[in-house]
Amino acid sequence: MKTCKCKLMKTIQALAFSVHETALYLDGHPTDRRAISYFNAQNEKLREAAATYEENFGPLTSNGFSGDGDWTWIKGPWPWKYEANVCEN
Repeated sequence: MKTCKCKLMKTIQALAFSVHETALYLDGHPTDRRAISYFNAQNEKLREAAATYEENFGPLTSNGFSGDGDWTWIKGPWPWKYEANVCEN
């Protein structure tokens, strides 16, 4: 099955938002077990989605670059740029 770059990026963005907002909530409610469980589940989904993206389309950040050749991170549009994530309907 072909992975849709645009759909995957939107999933990553939604998961990143969820993880970040839950982390902020947990800063004020550090013993909320349901929130901790939710954070862990969303964070795992985010890691999986990011790994899928990087496997198919290249690194999301410079930290995701791994290679011995050229510094390819600078080639093409950055992952967060509009032209890198335009959905073709």
